[in-house]
Amino acid sequence: MKKTSLTVLFASMAMLSAAAIADDHVDFSTVTKVQYVTDCMQANNKLNVYEGINKCSCVVDKLDEAFTQTEFEDISTAYMYRNLPADRGAQFRDDKGLSSGMDKYEEVSATAYKECRIQ
Repeated sequence: MKKTSLTVLFASMAMLSAAAIADDHVDFSTVTKVQYVTDCMQANNKLNVYEGINKCSCVVDKLDEAFTQTEFEDISTAYMYRNLPADRGAQFRDDKGLSSGMDKYEEVSATAYKECRIQ
């Protein structure tokens, strides 16, 4: 009887440890992934639908490994709006935290495109 309860206790502890490790990095939400894949497919319209879905999903998975959900949202928004003229784009261009994040975004994105075979 004691042996069974100890086994259950250790199994429960192992499961809790695995769950704690998994919670360190939370995946992007489904909405974020779908939006990225949709945008990626529009930007790479020479890919057929099947190829586009698979390759763009590959890219967003690699971005998911490099950024948290909040980091990705902040950096991708800044990346999108940095070319706005005058003061409207200045807040995205001049923010040092976003600037270094955009550099990392460009690097990770370029590597992901290469590894996922999108030209």
